[in-house]
Amino acid sequence: MASVQGKPRRRLSLDSPPHMSRETPLRILVFGDSSQSQISLTRSVLGQDVFTRDEVNISATKKSSRVVQGRNTTLVNAPNLQDNDLPDNILHKELRKAVCFSCPGPHAVVFVVDPFNLTPDTMNILKPMVHFFGECVLKHTLIVLYYEQGMRTLSLEDEVKKNKSFRELAEKCSQNYLFFNGEVNLLEGSQTQALLSQVYEMDSEHKMFSNMEFIDAEKRIQIEERFIKKSKEKEIRETLKALENQHSGEVLASEKLKYKEKIQLECREKAELVVADKLGFTVRFVDYAVAVGKGAFVGGLLGFAVGYEGMAVGAAVGAGLGAVLGGAANAAWSYIYKSFTDAH
Repeated sequence: MASVQGKPRRRLSLDSPPHMSRETPLRILVFGDSSQSQISLTRSVLGQDVFTRDEVNISATKKSSRVVQGRNTTLVNAPNLQDNDLPDNILHKELRKAVCFSCPGPHAVVFVVDPFNLTPDTMNILKPMVHFFGECVLKHTLIVLYYEQGMRTLSLEDEVKKNKSFRELAEKCSQNYLFFNGEVNLLEGSQTQALLSQVYEMDSEHKMFSNMEFIDAEKRIQIEERFIKKSKEKEIRETLKALENQHSGEVLASEKLKYKEKIQLECREKAELVVADKLGFTVRFVDYAVAVGKGAFVGGLLGFAVGYEGMAVGAAVGAGLGAVLGGAANAAWSYIYKSFTDAH
């Protein structure tokens, strides 16, 4: 039976890890066992409603930002994987948006669960996330058991720890979990403080989560961002000149800074959306590679030049060589991946 004993936790603190400046925006990618769990946690952490009353199910990725306890904090809610039966192409599109919205990488991935409704299916909810991001995402995942009933936390913890599904889930996520009482947080904010503190601790241990998808997306976003900003040069010059005619001294400096920050944010968010729509090609080929094996896939691509027969032969040879050559096959895969990304 899997142990539920978590690893020893350091004293809760809101001090940032040494490598993370307090000015660095905190990015958290949110999944959940229900849309309501995600909506409730987001409202509790950000201190405001970011979802409308009509948004009962989260079927599209949504980015929400606010200053929380002195730090710019962004929560990126991915589509709920339990409430929606999304086609693979739509799910992948929304997960690509989640990548772009949380670039250059989330400091933690939060999986919100209802501690009163832990079922054997709870573990399966994470499978699409793991398939898309890779097994390594689990060590960056924090399980948040969100509830609003007035039950004592200790008695609730005892009940949850008896649940086999939870024990398996906690084991997969390196025992990174916490209980979050929404009612208590509304009064004193202590639950948000505990959550952020654990995110800082995980980030200090593992750094932010990133992989080839995030690296590629961030490069593309920066290029797109510069292009968008360049297209606004005339508008920016005219606005700055207008501010100079209206203000002077410290007020002028303050207004200029606010405007530049506003433009920077607008260009960034627009670039993220543009790039999210362009990443489909890369992701589809990655999925095919997972399905048929990297060696076979690379071999098939190399054989494409001589037609379908060449693809079949190349796939067969590549599958065999992939197991033998190891590092060389991985290098070939990286090269092919980069070539298709650049070509796209």
